[in-house]
Amino acid sequence: MSDCGDVKKVFVPANDEASKEAVKERRISGLDITDIAAEKIKHFCNVDGKSPEEYGLKISVVKDGCSGNSYAMDLAKISDSESAGDKIFSKNGATFMVEKLSYMFVIGSVLDYTETLLMSGFQIVNPNVKKSCSCGSSFSVN
Repeated sequence: MSDCGDVKKVFVPANDEASKEAVKERRISGLDITDIAAEKIKHFCNVDGKSPEEYGLKISVVKDGCSGNSYAMDLAKISDSESAGDKIFSKNGATFMVEKLSYMFVIGSVLDYTETLLMSGFQIVNPNVKKSCSCGSSFSVN
C-alpha cells in the first residue's frame, strides 16, 4: 500500500450540459471528430449524390506501406457497416464508421480535415502510433 501524502482529488465540473454530454460521448466511443470533419463528410456524400442519412465515411486500418499499416477511407452505406458489426459514430448529422477489427488501432484518435496550399484531406490524429514512415502514409503501433 502506498502513501500518497497530502494528494487531494480535484474534480472540475463541466460548465454546461453540452460539454458534459460531449465528454460522456467521447468516453463511450473512444474516438472524436472535429466539426470541420463532420461537415466534410456530409459535403462529400452530397457531392457523390449520396444521402448523409444513408452513407458515411468508413475507416479501416490495412496492412500496407513501409511502416506496416495505413488508413483506408471511403464513403460506405451505414446499413452495411451495421450488418458487419463495425463501430458507428455520429456528430452534427455526419456518420463515420470504423471497421470492427481496425477499432483497436484507432481508440483515442481524433478524425480531422485539413486544408493547406499543398493538400487537403481527412487526417487521423492517433495517439497509438509509435512509428511512421518519412512520407507519413504508413504507421506502426505497439
